[in-house]
Amino acid sequence: MAGRRDSTGRRVVAGTLAAVTGRSLQSRVVEISESLPGSQRQVADLLVHDPQAVVFGTVSSVAESAGTSTPTVIRFAARLGFDGFTALRDAVREEVSQQLRSAVDRIRQPARGRLLEAALEVERANVERTFAAVDGERVARVTALLADTARRVWVLPSSQTMGVGSHIADDLGLSRPRVVLLNGSEFRIRTVLAAMEPGDVLFSLDIQRHEGWLVRVQRDAVRRGAVPVALTDRLPCSLDLTGGEALTFGCDTTSPFDSQVGLLALGNLLVSGVVERLRPSVQARVETLEATWLDAGLFEP
Repeated sequence: MAGRRDSTGRRVVAGTLAAVTGRSLQSRVVEISESLPGSQRQVADLLVHDPQAVVFGTVSSVAESAGTSTPTVIRFAARLGFDGFTALRDAVREEVSQQLRSAVDRIRQPARGRLLEAALEVERANVERTFAAVDGERVARVTALLADTARRVWVLPSSQTMGVGSHIADDLGLSRPRVVLLNGSEFRIRTVLAAMEPGDVLFSLDIQRHEGWLVRVQRDAVRRGAVPVALTDRLPCSLDLTGGEALTFGCDTTSPFDSQVGLLALGNLLVSGVVERLRPSVQARVETLEATWLDAGLFEP
């Protein structure tokens, strides 16, 4: 197979998206998926939506999980510019391991290259990885739940995602009634959640190693009849997703601390979906709020 090897020793084949740097492997796979034969597309879908099946699999197990043959898996790896399945698995493993590193691991690693360029590359990859993993039908189901005004929406961010969670709760609260941001101690959150009714949506945001209190509260609410919607950096996760939905986001970083750019982008996508579903009522709500703000002189002229 003609081509050159990159800095990791993998062969890069001219004409494939493996030659594009600064891009997540998952996002590259999504970009070429429509041009793949149907059997290879099944492998692509598995890599994007269940990368652990590739990370911990063999060529035979991946073929079985994707519902195709081992030669197809090998041809798919070659299409991405790898010498074989093992090289593809190593690349996916490296990408996943980068997402799972703890803050302690990251702080021990020296910075790579110039900060601005490195940060741009990482955050672009986070957004691309986030949207590469988005399934349109699942997003439609999530936005339908969030736009159902017969249901109250309880937004439950972990301590580390509280900033983004507050932003999403604000935007949802401007778009529809009965949105509650849960914050404070576990005692306070459980007290507020006592008003939850079966069928309400529990919208949880969490990242990396789950905070124990959030897992306890989330599971208890689902047992009591809440419909779970979770935004998390990986699946499977410790949250109870029974009867609900989960979406994942990229959170790699140039610092010791997980990036929330992908989470914010995913939240913005869902809010946009809710607005589209409720556009007439959202327009009326926003116009009323805008008039109230202006009448009260809340903005500088």
